[in-house]
Amino acid sequence: MKIHFLSRSLHDGGHVSRNNSAGHLQACASVAEITELAIPSHCVEKLDGPWRKLRSLRRIPGVGRTLIDRIKEETRSRGPHVLIHTILSGWDLRVAGRLAPVWDRFDHRVANVIENLDPARSARHLSRYDLAACFCDDLRGEIERQVGVPTLHWPAHTDVLGHVSVGDRRPVDLLEVGRRDRGRYERIESFCRASSERPFILDFSTRPNAGHSAPAAVEFERLMNAYARSRATFCETPATAARFNGRGPLTARWVHAWTSGCTVLGAKPDGRGVDDLTDWPESTLELPKDPEDQIPFILDVLADERGMRRRRHRNAAEALRRHDTRHRIASLLDRLGLDRPDRLRAKLAAIECKAESIEAAADGGTSS
Repeated sequence: MKIHFLSRSLHDGGHVSRNNSAGHLQACASVAEITELAIPSHCVEKLDGPWRKLRSLRRIPGVGRTLIDRIKEETRSRGPHVLIHTILSGWDLRVAGRLAPVWDRFDHRVANVIENLDPARSARHLSRYDLAACFCDDLRGEIERQVGVPTLHWPAHTDVLGHVSVGDRRPVDLLEVGRRDRGRYERIESFCRASSERPFILDFSTRPNAGHSAPAAVEFERLMNAYARSRATFCETPATAARFNGRGPLTARWVHAWTSGCTVLGAKPDGRGVDDLTDWPESTLELPKDPEDQIPFILDVLADERGMRRRRHRNAAEALRRHDTRHRIASLLDRLGLDRPDRLRAKLAAIECKAESIEAAADGGTSS
């Protein structure tokens, strides 16, 4: 079996959201033969202004021709050949539309939807796929109803086995990454600046210098390293963000935090299917609704060393068992009626072994 990983290039200066794909690719490469089919980010990103959009559209045919030649070469071997196309927007689907001459060379064609898109506007393009795997169960249902293509709920995931951490050397007390409640952040950040005795809060960016972006794999390692050096992080339901259209799926920030043994502070997402993904004790510590109560609550959490340690091990073990990319690959192959490769079976066994060792370390009073 060969997996053909079609996505925006992980080696150029594309949107930071592509960094999650680096973890997915790492995990896929550990269990199957992989072909990385890269689309230059400037060809698929939605650009402002008619002339920029036109230039982007004009590049797509050339990219399509390049990919066609590559696909012909990579599908000469015996199959099955499984295409997994990572989709961040409708612009990604436009590129796939240029692959008609080689579309039938894939035995299975999977649209991996990891961002919000409009199913109605994308129906013509999505209907080309045999299966649409979607990060959001509410959006998945809309795709199945409006497009008619079979779907699979593929919640947020990452290479947990490759990045799991329960070490107790964590100089960062509180970590903020990306989207946040601005009012809450400003109150807490102001409080933490007031004295050297207060908690240390880090506002993290994988791309601190916009003029010197790194490959996605490097930026992803920076992100996971920051989580692994942090005691607690903030995660909020995405439903309030305009781009989620009121939907509340589990997003990658939870998975990254749990993988790294962080205590999660905030509010759980409330979308369909989320409860089963977050249903262990203390997976998210809900912040008080009253802003005046939030800082005292956070200080109490940080002062409870036993609680921090308990959550560190439990969150990491649950992330291994629930949210490693290899579990998603297994569910996909099962759905497609394909045998699980021996390498995948071995990695799934290693995941369970690692989870058991983390639980044993927690019971024994040591961190690893």
